[in-house]
Amino acid sequence: MTGQATDTRVPPIPTYLLDPRPMVILGTLAWTLALLAHVLMTDVDMRTVVLCAVGIGVGAVGSIVYALQRRAVLRGSAGAQQGLDFDRD
Repeated sequence: MTGQATDTRVPPIPTYLLDPRPMVILGTLAWTLALLAHVLMTDVDMRTVVLCAVGIGVGAVGSIVYALQRRAVLRGSAGAQQGLDFDRD
């Protein structure tokens, strides 16, 4: 080390990587397509149907929770989760 200070700031994460909505939507869509493919193309095994339905339900509940938390952040609620206003200026 020469004793000189170096700039070690981490660059900000791009906004499109901070938004969880595309991944939640894609995951829910994938579970929906898996359910439809399974029901239409094979003999119905209830375990697989339940698994796909739970995947769809988790995606739906996650979307609802995210939407409610984001709405609370955008209206300025003190108890809202922090960091969901990444695309606000």
